Amino acid sequence: MGLKSLIQIAAILAVLAVSSGKLPTILKTLRVAQLHLLKDSQASNWGQAMLIPRH
Repeated sequence: MGLKSLIQIAAILAVLAVSSGKLPTILKTLRVAQLHLLKDSQASNWGQAMLIPRH
């Protein structure tokens, strides 16, 4: 799937969201998903780095 077709799909979905009056709900859902993604990608979830032991 090329970039042009993705842009066309996104534009169609945006027009449908505006025309149906559900744009605020969709934007809120997207913001919540972005916050979840940011929280899941925090460095505290990555675990410990492998360090070379000092002698």
